[in-house]
Amino acid sequence: MFHPYSWLSRAGSLSTPKLIALISFFGQLYFFVPVMTPYLQGKGLSLAQIAGMQTMLMVSMLVMEVPTGVLADRLGHRRSYQISLFMAAMGEIVTLLANNYSEFMFGQFVAGTGFAFASGSVDALLYESLPKADRTVGMQRAKGMLGAAIQAASLVAYSIGGWLTRELTYENMRFTLKLDVVFVGFAAVLALLLREPVREIVAERMRSLDLLKFGWGNLRNSPPLQRLIVLSIATNAFVPHLLIFYQEYFLTSSVAPVWLGMGLALGSGVAFFTQLHAWRLSTWLGDRGALLVATGVPGVLYLAMAAFTHPTVAVILFVAQWGMVQVAQPLFSGLYNEHIEEGARATTLSLISGVVTIYISVGGVILGWLAGINLSMMFVILGAIIIAGAVLVRPLPEPAQ
Repeated sequence: MFHPYSWLSRAGSLSTPKLIALISFFGQLYFFVPVMTPYLQGKGLSLAQIAGMQTMLMVSMLVMEVPTGVLADRLGHRRSYQISLFMAAMGEIVTLLANNYSEFMFGQFVAGTGFAFASGSVDALLYESLPKADRTVGMQRAKGMLGAAIQAASLVAYSIGGWLTRELTYENMRFTLKLDVVFVGFAAVLALLLREPVREIVAERMRSLDLLKFGWGNLRNSPPLQRLIVLSIATNAFVPHLLIFYQEYFLTSSVAPVWLGMGLALGSGVAFFTQLHAWRLSTWLGDRGALLVATGVPGVLYLAMAAFTHPTVAVILFVAQWGMVQVAQPLFSGLYNEHIEEGARATTLSLISGVVTIYISVGGVILGWLAGINLSMMFVILGAIIIAGAVLVRPLPEPAQ
């Protein structure tokens, strides 16, 4: 017989990385995503307003990134991550109850703030829960497991959500949104089982401004960390925008509409394995070789997407691309944390995320403009930039002879 309390007790006994992966699985079950646009159009919103909602999400994350990072270091990374999940659930509730544009925008602001709370705190929580011996590889494995859990959830949610809305009625679409509320809310409750790892409690004795200075000092005084940030920017594959570009790529390649959902589900399945085993690249190739492969291959695949538009090939290339653009994240996460001093870890990670988010926000507008002119040309330009960054930027000092 199923006993929820015994199940929760077993979940609470999991290691922090495994428990966070489990929480992230439930927190990523967004069944509503595949039908978000028709649902919002049914509520009277235009495509421009729907795009504005996505902009609000990114702006709220950007504006709240550093303040929430400072709060995470002061309140504790576990508590900050719990706040992030409750705010994400609240964002879904606001969206469920919303009936006009301003209410939908408020829901995006709440959700974006929740995502900002998670940005630095979850990585800090993971890193500090690991044994001090060989933490870099341990973090890459933990981050890969977390990414795999998210991809598995996307595979499940997109597949089930597509099946539930095979008849595109208002009731069916709204039911998927209700499911989002239930599962994200469950993830928030599950997060209450997390334990704060033992760490150097420096942040609790520091003022917010001092924390910000400490975090900035981490960036300013670490050339390896600076080079890693430059590499992450120069080779950024614009994953959020790929969700828009691939749909146009499929349509111009005469791919059957059913593959819009199936292709993304298959890509999530591939990404599950690539993220789960991304850490192995460092053990096989070393850190520099692993970063070269993880950042360079997406550039090559963008060039291939520009060159080939056969329907079958287009699906294969996108599935491969969706799996590869996820690989670098666990590698960067482990290396970032290796070069961050204790005391303001979440603040430093939030500063890094803020810099990258600004680049993605500005670059995404430019890429969207280029895609409107010629999608293949945009793929060529993006692929060439990524390959150049992967080859030319030296992310780490030369190994000692």
